[in-house]
Amino acid sequence: MKMLKTTLAILIITFLSCNRDDTPNVKNEVVDNGPGKIESLVFGSYAGFCLGDCEDIFKIDSNTLERGDMTNIFSEGAVFKSSFTYRNDQFEQYKFLLQEIPEELIIGKDKIYGCPDCADQGGFYFLIQTRDGDKKRYNIDTSDTSDQSEDILKFKSKITNVLKELGAF
Repeated sequence: MKMLKTTLAILIITFLSCNRDDTPNVKNEVVDNGPGKIESLVFGSYAGFCLGDCEDIFKIDSNTLERGDMTNIFSEGAVFKSSFTYRNDQFEQYKFLLQEIPEELIIGKDKIYGCPDCADQGGFYFLIQTRDGDKKRYNIDTSDTSDQSEDILKFKSKITNVLKELGAF
């Protein structure tokens, strides 16, 4: 009986002291959403039932902040067309956005969060392009919905402030 307890104790100690680096852990895979990973972020707001200008779309990359329009905004063929490039000091003020993109948007798949513009409340649009050419498209309800994580809610708040500062609202 003593031999069994000793053997069991050795097995438990050995198991607990093992290096577990070979166990996959998603949290250990840090996503670099800084200048090394993100090529550009197209962001803005849109509304389906409006008169006049129904979208405010911007693009920021590692060098510039631009205002423009999107063609085919909800398709894989979406194309940003610049109509205005902001001064460098304005770009410097907003380049932090490239660092603030939630990890779930960088590594996720194209998705619609909530029901953007279903109740005429508009929506947010994001097109994230990584340096490896990967593109992610997101349409996010302006209302806070249960499928929006805390990180997405914080990002939406930052985007809302930026859009207001840039005169979009």
